[in-house]
Amino acid sequence: MLRVNSMPSWVTMSIEREPSFLASLNRFGSECAVIARDGPALVGMYLCAEHPVHINGWPANFGYLGGLRVNPTYRHRLRVLREGYASIQTLSGATHPDTWYTSVAAGNAPARRLLEARLRGLPLYIAQGEMLTLALPRARGKQLGLWRRPKAGESESMCRAHNAFAARYQLSPELTPDRVNATGADFFVRDAAEGLNGCMSLWKQQSYKQVVARAYRQPLATVLPLYNVWARLTKRITLPSLNRQLDQSYLAFFAPGTEDASEVVPLVRDALAITHSEVLTLGLHAAHLALPALVRTFRPAIYRTIVYSVCFDRPPQWDGRPVQPEIAVL
Repeated sequence: MLRVNSMPSWVTMSIEREPSFLASLNRFGSECAVIARDGPALVGMYLCAEHPVHINGWPANFGYLGGLRVNPTYRHRLRVLREGYASIQTLSGATHPDTWYTSVAAGNAPARRLLEARLRGLPLYIAQGEMLTLALPRARGKQLGLWRRPKAGESESMCRAHNAFAARYQLSPELTPDRVNATGADFFVRDAAEGLNGCMSLWKQQSYKQVVARAYRQPLATVLPLYNVWARLTKRITLPSLNRQLDQSYLAFFAPGTEDASEVVPLVRDALAITHSEVLTLGLHAAHLALPALVRTFRPAIYRTIVYSVCFDRPPQWDGRPVQPEIAVL
């Protein structure tokens, strides 16, 4: 389902979980997949997860809906959507099955119109904010020595530093030492006079989760080799050839302690210098103060999504903090 149902755009990408879907689960929180069949025919699937996040500055378990795929024969059938949504509250096993969150590509106008139409039998979709995913080229990195690996016994203080900053945002992850270990990611910390003042991880997931190029629109499909020559010369993102995966890691759990561009840009530059992937992927809310400087400095490829709350009952009562989930777990 994941391999053959890709996301069409100027580059059609599939998000795959090879060689085993089950091997990718439960890296952060708990996850399960739901499969829909019509007799022997496969209709579709979705993923439901429960993530430890911050809501209004406090830790909470909150449900996430993702991985929705519907085979072409069954698309545009409202009955399929209604029955799929009806199954969520009974099959997910979530602690709070009435409210979830999800993200939809900002440019996917047909899906957004359908989900926002408030149709009978579908939950209420409320747009909570826009996220920008930045694909940053390693070629623009520079070793600055700002990050170091945590020492033995620093896991608790690293998590405290992360959570103190993450609590500024809605749906931002809440870390504990056990959750850090479960991710399998490489974590780094930042020193300050008063102690640890931030953390991040370089999370390479390609052994169990891949982004694969399946098609390019013209004229890019024809000139792709020439484009990649130009991209290397100008230190921009090079694109994988057809049916090859993007060599990327996530700049995940990024808690620099500030949104000040004068501090964030050097921290990102240092992270690029120490990654082993060609691309680092970072997700930030659309009003992040450092975004203009990050775009100007690193010339990233940018992917926009809308974060929605999915409400089977009353909408959540959230304050004005910007919405910034961790894209590495979506």
